[in-house]
Amino acid sequence: MTLLKEYPWEHDRIPDMCWSSILNSFIIITNKNGVFLMNENLTTIECIQSIEKKQWLSCTCSNSTLFLTTNESGSSIFQFNLLSSFSFMKQWKPPQSCNYDELIHNIAYNNETLALIMEHKFNQTMRIELRSSLTFDQLWSSNFYTTFYFEKWVNRICLLKYDEWLVIDHRTSHLLHVSKDGKIKEKHSYQTSVNNAVLFGTNTLAIKTANCVNFYRV
Repeated sequence: MTLLKEYPWEHDRIPDMCWSSILNSFIIITNKNGVFLMNENLTTIECIQSIEKKQWLSCTCSNSTLFLTTNESGSSIFQFNLLSSFSFMKQWKPPQSCNYDELIHNIAYNNETLALIMEHKFNQTMRIELRSSLTFDQLWSSNFYTTFYFEKWVNRICLLKYDEWLVIDHRTSHLLHVSKDGKIKEKHSYQTSVNNAVLFGTNTLAIKTANCVNFYRV
C-alpha cells in the first residue's frame, strides 16, 4: 500500500470511527475529548459541539442517524440526527440496551438493523445481537465464549456479503463467520491478534493486526 495522506492527531485516543456517506466525512470518537468530524481529504476537522463529551467506545451510522455506545458496564446507546446538526434523538439504557453487568464492545449498522457485541462482566460469555434500528426489537441473539478479561480488549463485528457478519475475538485470535440469522457458520484461528476488519466494496476484506493490514478476496 502507498500512503496518500496523513493528518497529525492531537486529541485523545481513538477507540472507533465510521464513515458517513451522507456527510462525505469520517466521524471520529474519543475517550474524553468528544466526537469529531473530518472531511474525506483529511484537510479539516471539527469537534461536534452538540454531542456531549463521554467515554465513547463504538460508533456506526445510517444515512440519517449516528449511533454511539458508552464505555462502561451497563452501556448506553445514543442516537443523533445527522441531518440536523447531530441533534440528540434518543438514548437506550440498561436493561434495554444490554444487561446491567454487560459492556457493549462494538456496534455496526446494516439495512435498518444494528449488530451488537456484548460481554458479561463476570464470566467468559459474549453475545452477538441483531436489533431493528427503527424499533430496537431483538431479531436474534447468539452466544460464544472467549478468554475472560473484562474491558481490556475490544472485540469487533464487521459486515460481510449477504447480510452476514464477521466477529473478531481479539483475545483468542479467532474469526467467527455468523450467518444472517445468527448461526455461527465457521470459526477460524488467525496467525496473530486481529484488531479490526472492514469490507471494501463487495469482495475485498481488510484485516488489521498490530503490525500490518492483510487483504482477502471473499
